[in-house]
Amino acid sequence: MLRDLQAAMRRELLRAGTGIPPGIECDAIPAAIRFAIHANNVVGSLVEALEAAFPATARLLGGPAFRRTALAFVRRHPPRVPQLLAYGDHFPDHLAHTTADPPAAADLARFEWAWNATYFAADAPVLDITALRAVPGDRCPALRLALHPSAHLLTCAHPVLELWDALRRGETIPDPAPAPQNLLPQNLLVVRPLLEVQAVTLGSGEMTLLMALSAGSDLSHAAMAASALEPGFDLQGTLLAHLQLGTFTAFTTPPL
Repeated sequence: MLRDLQAAMRRELLRAGTGIPPGIECDAIPAAIRFAIHANNVVGSLVEALEAAFPATARLLGGPAFRRTALAFVRRHPPRVPQLLAYGDHFPDHLAHTTADPPAAADLARFEWAWNATYFAADAPVLDITALRAVPGDRCPALRLALHPSAHLLTCAHPVLELWDALRRGETIPDPAPAPQNLLPQNLLVVRPLLEVQAVTLGSGEMTLLMALSAGSDLSHAAMAASALEPGFDLQGTLLAHLQLGTFTAFTTPPL
C-alpha cells in the first residue's frame, strides 16, 4: 500500500545506511542509487534549513562543525510537520547535550530560534496607552495584561545578545569564552510589535513581572512577585517602557 511505502521511506531516508524500503523498483538506474540520491537531497535540505535558522550559531561553531552537528540532529529528529520553517525547535537542546565547546552555542541557538519564531508570529495591534489610562485607578491592580503573540521570554547563562550582534557584524569572538560561573544570567524579551524584531535585556524584576503576566496573573500579583525578587522595583516605569515598546496587545478587567 502507498501508505506503508511512505512510512518505510520516512524511516529509511534519514538513516546513514544504504538500505532501501521494499517496493521501489529498478529501472535504468539501480533503485539503491536512486534512493540514495533522494535521501541525500532530503538530508541536505534539512541541514540547510538549520543553517538558515541558526546563522550566528553556525558562524560560532564554524561551518564544518555546525554541519556535522546538524547532520546528527537531522538523523535523530525528523520533521514533525511538513514545513521547513518549523524545523529546528529542538536543535538548541541537541546542542546543549552534544556540544560542550563553545559553551554559549546552545544559548545562542535558543535566542536565534526565539528570534525566528518572533519574526514569523501572527500580527496583532499593540495596546493603546490611552485605553489603559481610562481604567479607574482602583481597578488597575486587577488588570490582566496580554503579551503580544510574538513575544518570547528566555533566560540564558551567556550574554547572547552581545554575542549575536558581534557575530552578525563579523567580529572575532574571544577564545576561550568566559566561564559560565563568572557570568550573570541574561534575561531577554524578543518581540515584534510592528515590522522589526526587537530584542531587549530585562532586569530580574522586569522578567518576573512579564512571566507572571504571561502566565495569567493579574497586575497586583505580578508586581508583588517582581518586588519580592527586586526590592525597589519600578512598576510604573517598567509598564510605561513596555507600552512604548509594544510588549502588550490587550488587557482585561474583572466584572464589577
